[in-house]
Amino acid sequence: MSAPKAYFKIVFVCTGNICRSPMAEQILIEKASKSKLPISVSSAGVMAMTGDPMTPQSVDAMVKRGFTPTKHTSQDLTPKILEEADLVLTATLEHRGELARMLPKASKYSFTIDEFARLTSFLSADPEFQEEFKKKPRETREQYLRRAIQEAVLLRGMVPTNLDPKDVVDPYGESVEVYNQVAEHIDVMLEIIVDWMNA
Repeated sequence: MSAPKAYFKIVFVCTGNICRSPMAEQILIEKASKSKLPISVSSAGVMAMTGDPMTPQSVDAMVKRGFTPTKHTSQDLTPKILEEADLVLTATLEHRGELARMLPKASKYSFTIDEFARLTSFLSADPEFQEEFKKKPRETREQYLRRAIQEAVLLRGMVPTNLDPKDVVDPYGESVEVYNQVAEHIDVMLEIIVDWMNA
């Protein structure tokens, strides 16, 4: 009997868990599936509209970006969810602060989506880090991800990322155009992160 497949657990966090974080969750799931990345992805909200689906505008924005939305049920962020995560990506700096108060040690492996994308973009482009962050012989993809994230965490705040990370704006109650802009922002940031994970 073979050992159970190991997965690297990523959690996206926003406010209501009906717009930004479920879009990010489902976009990353599609990207990871195409790349065969050994990750599991979920999402939650710091003030979730528990049990609600993703907003129709979020669904439409994903479709316009070429993604296939699936059923979603919003859930509250809990210490247990944070405890079990390997990486937490938040929509805003404020969300990151809230989860740090909920489970202080989670701040070590929590970033905003934009912050983590900028960090991984720098690590992918800088020759000094390219070899260090490549998958090593006999290292599984899951082992590589764990090592790479741990090393990236140690470099947080030590590498130049030009501008301060941008929050993913809350589109709830806003126009269709804002939803489309949010979906594009998330898509672009996650593409950078997935490229790095595929090293």
